[in-house]
Amino acid sequence: MAIKLNLLPPDYALTGPIAQVVKFARPLNVILLALFLVMALGMGGFFIFSSLSLKSLAAGNDSLKSQIQAQSVAQQQIVLLKDRLGKIKTVQGVATAAKSLSDMNPLLSLVTGDSILSELNVDPQKITASVAFKSNSDLTDFLKGISSNTNYSSVLLGTFSYNPAIGYQVSLDFIKK
Repeated sequence: MAIKLNLLPPDYALTGPIAQVVKFARPLNVILLALFLVMALGMGGFFIFSSLSLKSLAAGNDSLKSQIQAQSVAQQQIVLLKDRLGKIKTVQGVATAAKSLSDMNPLLSLVTGDSILSELNVDPQKITASVAFKSNSDLTDFLKGISSNTNYSSVLLGTFSYNPAIGYQVSLDFIKK
């Protein structure tokens, strides 16, 4: 059996309802202390778990950022590629002047050694040629060759001049059919 020692004088002894409250508070204090320790351990565990989760989320966030940057670069390359393809289609759709130049070859063969082809502008619809002829016969032969050529719907005389040092300077516009 346990011996109860009361070192307090009898005047100071707890009696009545205060003694019952103290008697009830002692086990309640132990229970509350145990709950406090459990809560403290729980909060510590929660903070540790939260910090680990935060680190994991930060690593995932960095990974997603790098993926977004890689996709951004890929998307820019796709846009540039689409732009280039559009330009290629535009260039392929533009008519070339190669046929116009090949149609002009018979007329260029009429320019003799004394004559000088000073300018030739070729595009798909029209050819502009400037020729300097030394003699009247060279000019006549060239104009006869033009009249026999059926590749052009019209031939327009741009300029016609005569200089004794150069000869006849003729500028013609050949309009395609």
